[in-house]
Amino acid sequence: MALASLLLFLLAMALGATTLWLGHKQRRPVVRLGYAHALTALSALTVLGARVFTGPQNLLLNSAFFLFLLATLGGLFTLVVRRRDEPIVLPLILLHAITAVVAVLLLLAGVTAGG
Repeated sequence: MALASLLLFLLAMALGATTLWLGHKQRRPVVRLGYAHALTALSALTVLGARVFTGPQNLLLNSAFFLFLLATLGGLFTLVVRRRDEPIVLPLILLHAITAVVAVLLLLAGVTAGG
């Protein structure tokens, strides 16, 4: 389960980076791609949550799950703050992305450690 969530999070990261790049290039957000990013990340979070709450204790996976929850809140806050036709709020998105990258690194460490 942890490996499946890692793969889903990597896909979500690729979608998020593509959304950011296209949004910057077009000077407006790419909404559908952003929703695909969010749906993929929420699916990955659900899979990781199932592993964290039903599997044996693993500090790395638990920490990754907590950071992903924070990243999710940051992503939701970005959606609430931004209006549809406004440019992206780069500082909020960078904080969201950095939190998610740290969480992915923890998840990768947890998976390689046998989680």
